[in-house]
Parts: sequence; structure tokens; C-alpha cells
Amino acid sequence: MSPIVVDMSTPTPPYEQVRREIVEQVRAGELVPGDRLPAIRVYAGDLGLAPGTVARAYKLLEESQIIVTRRGAGTTVAPGAVAASEVSAAATGRESGGTGDPDLAALFVDPIAAARAKGRSDVEIMASVREALAGRTGQETE
Repeated sequence: MSPIVVDMSTPTPPYEQVRREIVEQVRAGELVPGDRLPAIRVYAGDLGLAPGTVARAYKLLEESQIIVTRRGAGTTVAPGAVAASEVSAAATGRESGGTGDPDLAALFVDPIAAARAKGRSDVEIMASVREALAGRTGQETE
């Protein structure tokens, strides 16, 4: 396992930096299914982080089926981790402003054009999209 450097000066939380780096190491073949990862407390000490930070990264990696933790056996790279890491990396790219699904983006072209024609800024449009994703339409009565 290659050493990870956590940059505390970036807006990306440390747990997310750890998660992303492990995903990238799996994608690059530096970590392969069956490889053992350090125990949470040991890894946290190596990285200079709180154990809860590493535990959160591991939990997200387990949810993404990239690692598996078994009591008494420790944490290892999961059998289907390579494919799962590709899916995880693609999702991370989309979440951080990377390439999205072109078919899905096409659904937004006309509504965005209509909003802009009404003088709405991109910031207002994005705020409205976030509200809609959260299930808040602004039409609720109080």
C-alpha cells in the first residue's frame, strides 16, 4: 500500500481523501483483491488522523464493496473491488464537477435555457436544482 498524504489545507475532508486514495490504489492495481489494509488505529496513527476519520473512510469503502472487514481477519480488499472502484471513481468525478451522463444532461438543456431567458443566474439555477434534489420545491406552505 502506497503512503497517503492527507492535505489539511484543502476543502476535501480527510476521510474523503483517504477513501479516494484507496479507491485510486485499487484502480491502479497497487492494491489487489485479498490485500490486507492496516487496522484503523494503526493507520490513523500513521496518517496523523483520529481513528474515527479512518473508520469513516473504511465504512464508505465497505459500503462501496471495495473493502471487507471481518472480525478476527481484519480488513482486506474485496473480491470485486476493481470493478467497484471504477464505479466509485466515476461517481466521485461526477460529484466534484467532472463529466456527467450526457443523456441526463440533455434533459436539463431546455429548462436551463428557459431560466436564463428569465434572467436567472447560474448560481440561482444550481441552488434551485439542489433544492429540487432535496425534495424542497419552495411551494410548501408553512
